[in-house]
Amino acid sequence: MQVRPSVSLKRPLYIWNLMIRNSTNNGCFTETLNTYSSMLQTGVHGNSFTFPLVLKACANINSICDGKKVHSHVLQMGFQQDAFVQTGLVDMYSKCCDLESSKKVFDEMPIRMRSVVSWNSMIAAYSRASLIDEAILVLKEMWVLGVELNASTFVSIFSGCSFKQGLSMHCCVYKLGLLNGEIPLSNSIMSMYIKFGRVNEARCIFDDMNGSSIISWTTIIGGYVNVGNANEAFGLFNEMRRRNVKLDLVVFVNLILGYAQEGNLLLASSVHSLVLKSGCNAEDSIDNSLVNMYIKCGDLESARRVFDTVDKKSVFLWTSMIGGYTQLGYPAGALNLFKRLLGTSVRPNEATLATVLSACADLGSLSAGKEIEEYILLNGFEFYRQVQTSMIHMFSKCGSINKAKEVFDRVTEKDLAVWSAMINGYAIHGMGEDAINLFHKMQLIGGVKPDAVVYTSILLACSHSGFVDDGLRFSKSMKNDFGIEPTIEHYICLVDLLGRAGRFDLALKTIEDMPSQVQAQVWAPLLSACRKYHNIELGEFAARRLFTSNPGSTGNYVLMANLYSSVGMWKEAAASRGLMTDRRLIKEPGWSQVEINGSVHVFVAGDRSHHLSIDIYKTLEELTNKLLETGYFAETEIFS
Repeated sequence: MQVRPSVSLKRPLYIWNLMIRNSTNNGCFTETLNTYSSMLQTGVHGNSFTFPLVLKACANINSICDGKKVHSHVLQMGFQQDAFVQTGLVDMYSKCCDLESSKKVFDEMPIRMRSVVSWNSMIAAYSRASLIDEAILVLKEMWVLGVELNASTFVSIFSGCSFKQGLSMHCCVYKLGLLNGEIPLSNSIMSMYIKFGRVNEARCIFDDMNGSSIISWTTIIGGYVNVGNANEAFGLFNEMRRRNVKLDLVVFVNLILGYAQEGNLLLASSVHSLVLKSGCNAEDSIDNSLVNMYIKCGDLESARRVFDTVDKKSVFLWTSMIGGYTQLGYPAGALNLFKRLLGTSVRPNEATLATVLSACADLGSLSAGKEIEEYILLNGFEFYRQVQTSMIHMFSKCGSINKAKEVFDRVTEKDLAVWSAMINGYAIHGMGEDAINLFHKMQLIGGVKPDAVVYTSILLACSHSGFVDDGLRFSKSMKNDFGIEPTIEHYICLVDLLGRAGRFDLALKTIEDMPSQVQAQVWAPLLSACRKYHNIELGEFAARRLFTSNPGSTGNYVLMANLYSSVGMWKEAAASRGLMTDRRLIKEPGWSQVEINGSVHVFVAGDRSHHLSIDIYKTLEELTNKLLETGYFAETEIFS
């Protein structure tokens, strides 16, 4: 409360009370507290009418400090036994999340003085503290004492209850007939069902409502978005428009999330146009959501267009746009945008730095990664867990596994993500034994339970190091010991492991035991392994499966052609490549990149546009001649 200077004219208490009531009823809660402070400065003190209003203002702006001051005034003026004042105190402490004080005031109230508002406030206090069992006990006590339950009694309980408790409370509400016209209660029950993925039950509540608020609409639309049914969400949105329900920011955010999940660019663009028409595009959260939506739809150009139209860009918007370049395969663009961010008044946060480190990893640019590391150290971000994890990943992908290990060793409290990043680093460097040892250390010393991602890394490590028996053991323990259901990534790693070791019979049996929906995706690593062992018969069998399940993938035809060429079957190899031409498929040319003095040079097969192309090919020719002079002959049986 601000202290205002006293005024010469002393107003009577009823005038002050009118002023306090008007500001409180109009939602001007800070003004209420200022008025109350001015009243005290004139020597006028509150009464049983004043205190509940001032306490309501404290509760609504979550000012526990001012609330305690008012409580002391209540005690000084002797109103602590007033039922309305005590109820106001219970409610204020409840909304300010001070459960202990709320309970103390409530317990001091004689039972006969406790109103339904007092009981409801106490239930809400327990619910806010996630003590739902205690909240239900208070509700039962109300029932036993014959206190009439109303809709407000149940609203807060539904926000934190279990599904079983929610069903029980819903039945109770139904028997008491409290749903008729009680929109906040209906909204609360809908939210409960949506939280547990029961959107159909929530829709029944919505359809049975006599009236609805904008919160009702946004709740059910958000429910359909959560379960991935964007079409139903959009249908409800159109129904809102037909009924002339006023649209708000939350509705558009939900729709944007829905179409981002679907990746439907046409519908995403439609929502964007509606946002512009509604005038909601001035909100920063909408801009961020729109950028993320276009990124999820793969439209980087539209995302950048939205980004560029925002005058005052938040760090969240910068991070989303940088992340978009990284996710869609333009790490150099992400780095350039990050450098532009550093030239503004906006400071990157830990999420921004983690994102740009991921771009460095994708680019394979160790020098750029070290520049980001330098910024991290200078600005005190080196102890953020998200940044540490990203640094381990970046150094691993950029070929500096020792540097990744240094970062890993500096992390004092390692979580699953940190362990996983280091295990994956060892895996991609072919250091299978180190990966397995760290995996065991994570569980024994770190006390961390592995997840599906860690198991993908450990299977990859076994595959790259030829640890077949270890890989098979891990694939079994994943499900048997931790209840982790294998995903397509695990199956691919397992088939790759068996194929690399030439265990084709076991690989085939493994594929046969897989769910039918994932079998089509695991034939490629088996076909690749057939080339190593010149297994034409099995390779042709795998290729037929691949051509049937994914006829548009040029990589499958190249794999088969490579298999034929490995045994000198040039005619068949040419025929495999001819299938791509017959089906009008265009193979994306191979490319590579190299970093020299901080600059990344990209080379594409068949392209000689690089400004040093002549010198490069001349040097290559000289190196080839020297190799031939020493008796070296290149292995040319594989072509891509």
